[in-house]
Amino acid sequence: MNLLYKFKSIYSKVITLGTRKASSLYDYILFFLGIQHPVKVAYSSEKRTVIYLGENLPPRIARMVKWLKKTEALTAILVCSKDGFHKKFSNDFFDEVILFRNEWHMYRILKNFRSKKVLIHSFGPKTFYPDKARMFMKQNKFLYDMQDVLCIYYGMDTNIRWFRQEFPHEKNVLGLSDGLVSHGLEPLPATKLYGIKKRPPLLFFPLYCDNDFFQTNTKELKPDDIHLVYAGEIMGSFRDKKQFGNVQFHWLIDELSKQKIHFHVYPSPSTLPLYFEEYKQVEKQNPFFHLHKAVAQDELARELSQYHFGIIPFFKANTGQSDDKYKYSTALKLFNFIEAGIPVLVSEDIEFQCWITLRYKAGIAIKKDDISSLIKIIEKTDYRSMVNSVLAEREKISLKRNIEHLTDFYRRYLKVDSGSESR
Repeated sequence: MNLLYKFKSIYSKVITLGTRKASSLYDYILFFLGIQHPVKVAYSSEKRTVIYLGENLPPRIARMVKWLKKTEALTAILVCSKDGFHKKFSNDFFDEVILFRNEWHMYRILKNFRSKKVLIHSFGPKTFYPDKARMFMKQNKFLYDMQDVLCIYYGMDTNIRWFRQEFPHEKNVLGLSDGLVSHGLEPLPATKLYGIKKRPPLLFFPLYCDNDFFQTNTKELKPDDIHLVYAGEIMGSFRDKKQFGNVQFHWLIDELSKQKIHFHVYPSPSTLPLYFEEYKQVEKQNPFFHLHKAVAQDELARELSQYHFGIIPFFKANTGQSDDKYKYSTALKLFNFIEAGIPVLVSEDIEFQCWITLRYKAGIAIKKDDISSLIKIIEKTDYRSMVNSVLAEREKISLKRNIEHLTDFYRRYLKVDSGSESR
């Protein structure tokens, strides 16, 4: 069965890459004939135009754009790879969404803005397209928004081919961008690994909670009816444990089921159906495991609010990822749980995320060894007190309260020619 899953995975990648290459010749010819891809939104020199560009759209970008447009006269255009765009990670606050097929198609789109005063806010973790756009749009200001930094996962000596292909582009955007926006602390070790002497100006802008999604929590905790929830990437057992061990949850399902704890999983919208086929089979046989459909960001907190705790079970013992990755990384699921008004059970191995959780009284830290006796830890908690702390503290780490830091950062790079700078 594992061989079948591996074959399906390889086949999917081959089809994606083949389609991209087949379309490249077509767009290469159109580019040199001067035929641009049409853009519907008219450029205006009287308000900021920001192009959000990258290969795989993370939900962070659409959430930020929504709050930026609540206070700024901003034209927001999303330019994203067709292969990496997921509607459930987007929203209606982009003035235009343009999906490109390949590198040359991206150039045909960007050529519309080459002589305009636009700001490029690119996003990762993949950096091939952002780096190519940086060079093509070199007369425009260029920011790179770090989701994950690839060199941090396993260092520079990894044998993962696509990581090695990305490293030169990642080094370029980390060292040559006009500015960096980071939701975590990974730039600190990354710039050292790449030997970058002078890092561009950096805005530390955490993922934050979206105030529009805040949910209340009036649930009671009953020892015989405890429900945990996870939202994010999941992976089948046939994938390499050193890379994906943290999102292979068969062991966790077994341990929680022994304690009669219900475990609910909401796969990321970007997860291929192939990767959760195994979990569907587990669900059929296990009354304590529940696999749900992926939901959009504007629905997620409401879904998560049904359960007692969110869980982030990422432990060092499960993968071959570096100590720096565990120390500095962060993830949106933490803030999704807080939006939902539910406390978080967070691995103490992921130090920065654990620090945020404890600093804002949003949950408790756990070790991998605690999983086998998690029911006892949960029963000892003052659940109502913990929930009240989550509800009281989350405004401090909300987009509404902190979005001005990003607007101020934008003002360094892009000024309007006339008119008011904000609504």
